[in-house]
Amino acid sequence: MKSMIRNKVGNKIFTLYVPASHANAQAFADAVLDGESIVFSQGSVTGTGVGVVSYRDVSLMIQNNTTGQKAYLGFAIKSNKNEDDVISALLNKTFNGVKAEKIVITGMRTVTL
Repeated sequence: MKSMIRNKVGNKIFTLYVPASHANAQAFADAVLDGESIVFSQGSVTGTGVGVVSYRDVSLMIQNNTTGQKAYLGFAIKSNKNEDDVISALLNKTFNGVKAEKIVITGMRTVTL
């Protein structure tokens, strides 16, 4: 099990990964870290990764048409998925505080392992 601790000290944010459960990571943060800390722990895992030989590396911009806010995202998807799959999966969902009403894919390439 691994947990991520986001520690804010003044106006700086530090990220720390510890090989501990959520409770143990929180206890560590409370005992020794200064400032504000938030602990994130892995919930569940899907898929296996076994037999994966390629994937598609995607870069895109989402925009909220009403506010004009934009966010840029990058991620890896299954090699058999295309632009339409990505757009339908993201449309009208909120990421980084921006509702994806407009989606522009700026890059998509296949990567072979």
